[in-house]
Amino acid sequence: MQNLHVINYNDFLPSELCLYLEERHYVQILSDLASTKKYIENLISTENIENGNLIQSLFIKLEDEIKNLFVKDRILLFPHIIKNYDVPINLAPINLLHQRISNILQKLRSLMNNYIQQPSWSNQYKICCNELYSLEENIRMVLYIKENYLWIKLNSIN
Repeated sequence: MQNLHVINYNDFLPSELCLYLEERHYVQILSDLASTKKYIENLISTENIENGNLIQSLFIKLEDEIKNLFVKDRILLFPHIIKNYDVPINLAPINLLHQRISNILQKLRSLMNNYIQQPSWSNQYKICCNELYSLEENIRMVLYIKENYLWIKLNSIN
């Protein structure tokens, strides 16, 4: 589906970006994590997929890291930004989480043939591949918005 408009994140205040990320993207990603997990579990239980257990383990690690990031954002980072925008904050721990998530996404991508579906794959495998790809896109969008818009706004006051 093609977007009919483009959001200019430069126009957002930091507090607006926080709310947008939490209300729009975080809710969707958590929902997608739950549904994708079911697809992976079903795929592993019904088909003999090479590296299936590794895919499942990496996905569980991804889920843990994403939930950890979202909790830190919701409890620590976003309230600080909304209430104390002009007070500097150390973003290094959040950036480490972003890097760990990116590394897991890259490993999953590699195990899933770079999300290029093969004719020999079952329909269940193709669906699972598609769901993982969609989830990765959503996660990378959040990281992109935070690192390229929110961090820049925060660093401009320091």
